[in-house]
Order: sequence, then structure tokens, then C-alpha cells
Amino acid sequence: MVLESLISKREIEKRPIEMLAYSIIVTSISIWSAYIIFPTAASVVFLFLISIALVPVIYGTIKDDELKIENADRSVSLGFFERHGTELKIYAYFFLGIIIATSFWYMFLPEQQTEVMFALEIETTEALGAFNSSYGFPEILANNLKVMLLSFLISFIFGTGAIFILSWNAAIVGIFIGNIGKDLVQIHSSKMIALIMALIQGLSGIALHGIPEIAAYCIAGMAGAILSIGMTKGHKTDIIMNDSIKLFLMSVAIIVAAAFIEVYITPTL
Repeated sequence: MVLESLISKREIEKRPIEMLAYSIIVTSISIWSAYIIFPTAASVVFLFLISIALVPVIYGTIKDDELKIENADRSVSLGFFERHGTELKIYAYFFLGIIIATSFWYMFLPEQQTEVMFALEIETTEALGAFNSSYGFPEILANNLKVMLLSFLISFIFGTGAIFILSWNAAIVGIFIGNIGKDLVQIHSSKMIALIMALIQGLSGIALHGIPEIAAYCIAGMAGAILSIGMTKGHKTDIIMNDSIKLFLMSVAIIVAAAFIEVYITPTL
């Protein structure tokens, strides 16, 4: 695969920030490919294309995590965060890359075109705005827990299934930031400056609760994928199960904290 040859798993593990550039390129190609080939379903198809392109890299890092777990009781025992820290960074840059690419194309292309390219994301962004303004802590917590559990289950069943869930969430954030950028264009003469300001303003606006939420989805996906690969291999099942449970419980705790912040703290800032 041409895209896969652009960067290797080893390079990304050494320099996780390279995933940012790779994610932007993959997302841009996926958006245009989906729009050209499946214009009426582009808003969904491009997410599948992103997932297909990123599976080899993400799967490779999960396999490496399993190797670290297998070697955990040898001469050098790696700690929990040392075993999984690199993968968390890779997920974070992958997510940010989709946000940047989505918001860029949403801002710079004609509205008539973006309404087709991002139809479902635009509709969901509008629905989420109404949802967040109408519901309180229990409803928001329940919704976020459902997404987190879905990330875990899909990753457990398919190995790297959480990539699609994360791509979907990143695209929605990208549309949210793109809308901010369109408003800022009226102030700044340059669309690029407006986009940069929108990224800063948008990400900082949702950072307090949004970053923990996304981290929780990533961690839940990691938990499911590690458990899935570990169970099929049958090696170090006790350590794999222990790490998977820790990751899952960590994601639950983060989701609860993020929902509390979103409902009770963010509105006061």
C-alpha cells in the first residue's frame, strides 16, 4: 500500500509526532477519495478509509505492547505506563491530525461542497449542541460511557475497531472548530489565520473536558485491543488481563471526571 510505505511503525514509535503529519495526509486523501467515488455517502465512507489506512500502524503498536507485556517479568520489568505510553501518544497525534485536516477542508471549500462531504458530521454537531444544552450530568455521563464501552467492545471484537470511533469523534470536533473558523474569517482577512485561531480557541474551549473524554475513548480502545490480541495468543494472560482491566477502569474514572467538568466547571469559565 502506497500510504503505508510513507511511514513505518518503527519510525512512529520512535517519533510519535510523525503520526500527526501522517494522519493529516491520510485524512485529506480519504475525504477526497470518498467524495469522488461515493459522493452521497462521503461523510461516512471517508471515516472507513481512514480506519483502513491506519490499521496497520495502530495494530503494529498494539502488537508491540503485547511483546512488552510478555517480557514484563524478565530481567527488565517495564511499568504499566511505560508499556502503554507510546501508544497513547500515537493515538493522540492521530486524533489531532484528523481534527486539523477536517477543519481545514471544511473551512476552505465552498459550503455547497462541504455540506455533501461532511453531511453526517454537520448534522451530528448540531444535534450535540442541542443535547449538551438540554441535559445534565446523568445524561451526559451515560452518553459518554456508551461511547467508551463501544470503543472497548469494538476493539475487543475487531482488534483495532476503536479507530473508527475515534475518527468519527475527531471529525465532529473538526467541524466544530471549522464553524468557529468561519465566524473568525469576518475578523481576520486570512482564512489560514482564522483556522489557526479557531484551532487554538476551539481546542482550548473543549480542552478541559474534551481531552479527558477522548483520552478515555483511546484508553478503552487500547484495553479492548490488548485483551483481544492477548487472548488469541494465549501468552501472559494474567498480565494482559490485569493491564486491560486497569486501562478500562482508568477510562471509566476519566469519563466520570470529564462529565463532571463539562457540566459543573466548564460553563462557569
